[in-house]
Amino acid sequence: PAHPKSQESTRQLSPSPGAGGLGRTGRGGRGVRALLLLVFLAALGCATAPAPSSPSYTISLLGTGPLIIPKGTMVDGLTVGGLSAIAAAGQDRYSALVDNEKGTPARIVSLCLRITPDGPAPLPGETAGQVPCAAVRLAGLDGDTFDGEGLAATPEGTFLVSSEKEPFLREVSKEGVTLRFLPVPPRFALVGTGDAPAATGIRRNEGFESLSLSPDGRTVWTANETALWQDAPDQEAALYGRHPVRLLRYERQVRRGPTLTYVPSGELGYLLDPIERRGTAFKVRGLVDLLTLPEGGLLALEREYVEGVGSEVQIFFVDTTGATDVSDLDSLAGTGWTPVRKTLLFDFGGAGFVPDNLEGMTLGPVLPDGDRTLIVVSDDNFDAKQETQIVALRLRSAH
Repeated sequence: PAHPKSQESTRQLSPSPGAGGLGRTGRGGRGVRALLLLVFLAALGCATAPAPSSPSYTISLLGTGPLIIPKGTMVDGLTVGGLSAIAAAGQDRYSALVDNEKGTPARIVSLCLRITPDGPAPLPGETAGQVPCAAVRLAGLDGDTFDGEGLAATPEGTFLVSSEKEPFLREVSKEGVTLRFLPVPPRFALVGTGDAPAATGIRRNEGFESLSLSPDGRTVWTANETALWQDAPDQEAALYGRHPVRLLRYERQVRRGPTLTYVPSGELGYLLDPIERRGTAFKVRGLVDLLTLPEGGLLALEREYVEGVGSEVQIFFVDTTGATDVSDLDSLAGTGWTPVRKTLLFDFGGAGFVPDNLEGMTLGPVLPDGDRTLIVVSDDNFDAKQETQIVALRLRSAH
């Protein structure tokens, strides 16, 4: 199936016609890529590439594969699909954000399921089609005006959501009413259509794809999916080299009265892995989600799609120690800065099933043996050839 961005970004990336297929391929040669990273960083003027961090985590698949929501599943009169983000919402319950479905209401879908040592499963006595158990419409928003990609549940019972088009961050009530917008630094703003090279701003539809809130509700992380134009002006280099995105941090502040708000408090550079599979077809690799760990550090979900070849998805541990705050740097090209360190923890290429367009992740329940779980969902783009997958992973810590 054609990835939606191949239709939205045709002038930018010049895709070739024809249908693609989802397939699984492995990644190799990471030693060579590490050497290329040093060359690329030298070209950027960055500090020497930091050594990979050594987190005490391992990730493995729970069960044998994903729980798949059947095509045509409806909840509250709305089609279930396009699940781009997920957040825990209590025992056996999760909230998932739908990115866009033309003129239909923007919405958050509730998922009712259990996580066992054998993987994700419907609640006892129910089927996979009953996993979507409720929906909340986002007032005044639809698939033409909203492209939801990031979701976080706050301790106050509200949601933070991101849209990648503009990009924007907003807080909505549990009933779906917009309460406030979070301020976005001007450097992220879309200039024109985002297709042709611009002086600043996001590339088209590659804004705030990720969103994470710390367990104490004090810190928000988001990031542009691919490099800002000012940070990687050369489109070929942005595709086939390690190029930087900005991890944007917000901190919670209290205004007069009980009203909470979040304000930008720093930016860190993060280097995406390069696309290795060349060709004329549409291709994209981006940072699609972030997850804040209670003990510190982040998990990052990178997703690559090459039309006619398929998807690759990896999870990295991110160590921010020693990284440069780049919020005062107008460009990350040709300036001295130190990126965050990242270490590969899990590659879905070896999971034993074909991953679809996995885009969202959250922490799940603790297993009987004390290990934690990760829940990952896929955005099927409302495409008949793709799947809505719910994947459960075991997150084991050595501590």
